[in-house]
Amino acid sequence: MTVADLFGTGALAVLLAVALVVTFTLLARERRATRALRAQQPAPPAVPGDPPRRRRAAIVVNPTKFSVLDEHALRRRQAYVAAVFRSHGWADPLWLPTTPTEHGGPQARQALAEGVDLVLAAGGDGTVRSVAEAMTGTSTPMALLPAGTGNLLARNLDVPHTDLAAALDLVFSEADHRVDVGWLEVDRSGHDAAPERHLFLVMAGLGFDAAMMAGVEDRLKRRLGYGAYVVSGARALWGPQTKVRVRVDDGDPVSVRTRAVIVGNCGKLTRQLVLMPDAEIDDGYLDAVVISPRGGIGWGEVAWAIATRDRRGQRRVQHLRGRRFEVSAGDPQEVELDGDPIGEARRITLSVEPGALLVRCPPLHP
Repeated sequence: MTVADLFGTGALAVLLAVALVVTFTLLARERRATRALRAQQPAPPAVPGDPPRRRRAAIVVNPTKFSVLDEHALRRRQAYVAAVFRSHGWADPLWLPTTPTEHGGPQARQALAEGVDLVLAAGGDGTVRSVAEAMTGTSTPMALLPAGTGNLLARNLDVPHTDLAAALDLVFSEADHRVDVGWLEVDRSGHDAAPERHLFLVMAGLGFDAAMMAGVEDRLKRRLGYGAYVVSGARALWGPQTKVRVRVDDGDPVSVRTRAVIVGNCGKLTRQLVLMPDAEIDDGYLDAVVISPRGGIGWGEVAWAIATRDRRGQRRVQHLRGRRFEVSAGDPQEVELDGDPIGEARRITLSVEPGALLVRCPPLHP
């Protein structure tokens, strides 16, 4: 092979390399242009018969809270709720009524198994608590359509509890927030048997407040609403003090004579009545009050301290704070959680599970 041949071969190789570079460059530009053109084009229309999935909610409803409505009025209300969901692009909700033996937990678990995007609790505090217990630890949000008398969680989260339209508006206008839940373990035997375990969202306790809740008659609650608790409270007001031992976290137990020990995940009873002003539902702590009045004057001091939220130097209302409380009494005491009495016990343990429940509600700290 001559020098000319080598030169010709090298030139040919250079030309081939240049041609390949130019070709790949042009191909790359063409691909980029094609991608840009596709990005500007609208998405292809959905194939008939295969519509995009619409979000769906489940509503766990306690029918007894709507007993004042006849069947026709109840159907109208359900149709109104379904129309609101459709107006926001959602599918018709899945309605799951509670029963005398299934108070909301099984219904909420069914909703989760069906893959809904939101679970609403339509009922009183018991329905809300049962639904929340099933949803704790999941990533599906829970919302409230309050329909009971107390509506304690709704009051603490500033969810409308007397206006269905406003409560539904909130479902579509607010964000989801992580909140703490409390756990109440009840030892009824006083021995080493396995205790009952219940979730609570607002407050749980032992003593006067539980006796007041236990004394509320359903007939009176239907007639007087929240006033039924006032009547029952007046009846339970003059009971004797009880000696209890209270232990907070790993501290030493403290013995006190008291009428009630109330532990709260949040602190509001009504809009104006705040039992625990410093309690926050998302701070990872529980707050407690130990109420120890003596006679009528003592109850007056308690009422003043609660009404004014000024607890400085107050001996009758003692505040505690921690993540775990153990409360034991010599005699069986009435126990309540979120306003519902659950019978008597000598010993209860209360603890907090931070951020365990996802709730759709207004901002927690506006």
